[in-house]
Amino acid sequence: MSVSKQAALSDRPRYPNIATDMGEDPARFLSSSEHYLPVARIRGIQDQGLLSAYRAVEIREFGGRNIVLEAIDERECELGTEGSQ
Repeated sequence: MSVSKQAALSDRPRYPNIATDMGEDPARFLSSSEHYLPVARIRGIQDQGLLSAYRAVEIREFGGRNIVLEAIDERECELGTEGSQ
């Protein structure tokens, strides 16, 4: 089975409206079994709105894991600092 078919059949939550509005579905990364992947993706986000979407999906679907919420908070602070320079 190809990777794309496996992805289409996965059990992960999906947020097509966020994907349409923001260009990606946060659940794709947040549902990864690789613990580093969500944090790595969050560190690369450049948009406050996308960070908010990640926070909302994290809390709703995964209960608000500390490591993920801390990464989001840290990235929000970094983006705020970058914008004020």
